[in-house]
Amino acid sequence: MATCNIDYSEAMTEASENPHIAEFLKRNHVGVLATADKQTAAPHAATVYYATDSHLNIYILTKVQTTKSYNLELNPRAAFAVYEADSQRTAQISGLANRVQDADMLKRALPLMAKFSKQTAGTTETPISKLAGGEYVLYQLVPQSIRLGEYKYGVNNEMFDIATPAEESLE
Repeated sequence: MATCNIDYSEAMTEASENPHIAEFLKRNHVGVLATADKQTAAPHAATVYYATDSHLNIYILTKVQTTKSYNLELNPRAAFAVYEADSQRTAQISGLANRVQDADMLKRALPLMAKFSKQTAGTTETPISKLAGGEYVLYQLVPQSIRLGEYKYGVNNEMFDIATPAEESLE
């Protein structure tokens, strides 16, 4: 992969314009969400199941009384990382998260995350389903930057694909 320059004048990240990144994100379903407390700046990281859309937005299901939900409500800046061990690829995403208000999307997210759990852990019971954290809530992380690194075969800066920023999209 060659290094690509980020053009921040672009308004939307399209999967079709970033096929390596889109394919990587669709192939994997587990990532680490990093948030920070707005008052103390204390960092928090949590492994989560996720889904993506054609604009490379990341969707994360959690519960309203979790640390990640609390942090995102007060400080929407977040980072997200996905790692694929066999290829030594990693996607690093940063952007702004917002709560998805669409009840139908939330309804569709629950069985989708259970499906990802079944594929990776052999059970439809997701880790978040075991927490007493109130009602489920769905967040959309709208990327401001995405960097896919291929460490197994890349050398220096020639190992990165970089996508342009996205605008909010609810498909």
